[in-house]
Amino acid sequence: MLIRQKLPSGIYPQLTQAPTRTYAEFLNFFRGGLTIDDNLIANAIRNTVQHAMFTTALMSEHLTRAKNTSIPDEFLVDIHLTKSGVEIIQNVWDRIFSEGAIIQARKSVAEEDDRPHPLVGVVIVKDGEVLATGYRGETGDGDHGEYCAIKKFNADVDNADLSGCTVYTTLEPCTQRKTKVPCTNRLIKAKVARVVYGLADKDESVYGHPSLVEAGIEIGFFPPDLMPALVALNKKWSDSLRSKQGIPPSNDTPPLASVSYYKPGTPMTDNTHFFVRPPWTAGGFFTVEDALKNVLAYGRTLDEIAIEWHKMDTQKRIVEKLVRQSAGSSHQLLSLI
Repeated sequence: MLIRQKLPSGIYPQLTQAPTRTYAEFLNFFRGGLTIDDNLIANAIRNTVQHAMFTTALMSEHLTRAKNTSIPDEFLVDIHLTKSGVEIIQNVWDRIFSEGAIIQARKSVAEEDDRPHPLVGVVIVKDGEVLATGYRGETGDGDHGEYCAIKKFNADVDNADLSGCTVYTTLEPCTQRKTKVPCTNRLIKAKVARVVYGLADKDESVYGHPSLVEAGIEIGFFPPDLMPALVALNKKWSDSLRSKQGIPPSNDTPPLASVSYYKPGTPMTDNTHFFVRPPWTAGGFFTVEDALKNVLAYGRTLDEIAIEWHKMDTQKRIVEKLVRQSAGSSHQLLSLI
């Protein structure tokens, strides 16, 4: 830290206390500014690895030095990181913690719904120190990686404070969840300073990147050479989003729900009827069909078909101005209409 008042003991930090394992770690020693003894020409100092690194950093303009004027009767110098020095540290950290997030992603727990899901790993870091890690499904079935890491950082996930933290996640944070708080919302509420992610989410409903930017959160990306491994790790899930799924055939199964609409002033024979039918086999599609068994919408799960069901209901009542005459349901997810 920078020293502005004379220390009682008169003993000040020495350049030789800086770590030398890596150049980035040496530079990080001066993060936030540091006051040290200005005895840099003494032989005991000049013959050290720290002095060699310090000289290189000054010549490369990764560090700057200025005489400490706060304590005029002491021989002290203030050392500061430059912008380029900060970038060197950040680049090294980004690689280390991005690799750590990929390691976490490989631990992801599959969900038992016969659908491909992304493998996601997360590392939460502050000033180069790992505060928490997480991976999809670690704390419960379907729990997203960001949620798992935040929960490990603070069990009260709704009140976690990530001020000054960087979150490394292998996938762009989600923005919509059926019944849970999206990860993007959690990161914004927690006041995270920076988010570094790997894969962009190909789901059209995900807009984590712009949401974080609009919230004033800095965005970074995984180093390019790490991406092939991450792409390979999530190929099955990614391909499932790219592939064009044809309209499934009609299900000749008893309907779970039905509804009829009519246009005022028209005969009942002109009424339109729709049915929600379950799949024939496990892993098949739920469908919304008309009276002629034309498939108008489909989904893998009851939640998905309920969403399509409500979209159609809104189209008929609000846009087409039809009157809903009757509705029946044998499942609470579909009875909300």
